Amino acid sequence: MKNRRTAAPLDEHDTRWLSSAEVRTYRRGQRIIKAGSPLGEWVAISRGAAYLVSQVAPGTRVAVAALWLGDVIGGESPLGKLAARYDVTALVDVTTIHIPLAQLQSADAPPLASQTGELYNATASRLQGQISMRLAGNGLQRLVSVMATLATALAPDEAARRADRIALPVAQRWIGQLSGLSRRQAWLYLGQLREHGWLVTSRSQVTLEGLRAWLALMPEVETAGLDCIATLAQCHETLMRLSARALQRGGPVG
Repeated sequence: MKNRRTAAPLDEHDTRWLSSAEVRTYRRGQRIIKAGSPLGEWVAISRGAAYLVSQVAPGTRVAVAALWLGDVIGGESPLGKLAARYDVTALVDVTTIHIPLAQLQSADAPPLASQTGELYNATASRLQGQISMRLAGNGLQRLVSVMATLATALAPDEAARRADRIALPVAQRWIGQLSGLSRRQAWLYLGQLREHGWLVTSRSQVTLEGLRAWLALMPEVETAGLDCIATLAQCHETLMRLSARALQRGGPVG
């Protein structure tokens, strides 16, 4: 559950060790890394967000987590040392930086253990937090945590925060899959949250209302515990409290 720690921002113009990095872009829906493929490069996300898919049985694939700015997804990352354990696909347009592992580990490279280690630990924390929620939370808790996580991953700009709403670029069924829910279960929970005014649904996407409260939700869960989102009534009360707190502070939260 301890997933508040954030990955350090990546500066593509840091000449100390990123000057030799190759910058690549991926369009929404494009696969960045294929499960089982060799990981000969150190890869990190410098813009956008991606999601991880695991094959849990022959013919059965499950979306397990989302990663974003600063997360490492290539060789020597929580996704695998030498071979990828997950498919990594762009959730929105994604920019990545790539450095060959051999170059990063060469004797001529500057001492990078502290910098790359911080990124590794932050990514591992995000990944473990999302996987732990899938195991520990009930259906509503998992769904709510997924939407709060996606809000954090996809709403870095001030314009979205000022509008206090964000359209998640994913279908309802995908949110259900990432939450470990059936399509019907996800539809029911989303409908209940819609009735309380916390989102608007359409066939192609879900729009979160009260974005500042959603951005503050997971830190609140870490502090107060899962009980604060255990039922619809508790979830509504918690989001209302966070929304009021954001208004009192006079600015966006998160």
